[in-house]
Amino acid sequence: MTNLQRWLFYASLFAIPYLSVVLGTVQTQLTTKYFLYFQILPLLLLVIFGIYSVWTVLYRTLTFNDCPEAAKELQDEIQEARKDLIAKGFRFRD
Repeated sequence: MTNLQRWLFYASLFAIPYLSVVLGTVQTQLTTKYFLYFQILPLLLLVIFGIYSVWTVLYRTLTFNDCPEAAKELQDEIQEARKDLIAKGFRFRD
């Protein structure tokens, strides 16, 4: 099962009961009493998902770890490449 199939399956698990309540196929005391809440449920879920997404991005951005060893290694590789290009006749502007 691919990810697309899995997400479509999950969406259908929500969409089929939701549409049956909103379109009036299923009518019980519970669904008629809380019909407005059923109607705004997708919007509420979208807002909750947005808050979760923003929180996750901010948390992972704020707790991003620096790696000084990797930065030093990258700077060394840049200097090595720069020397190699100069040896091959490339001239830098700075």
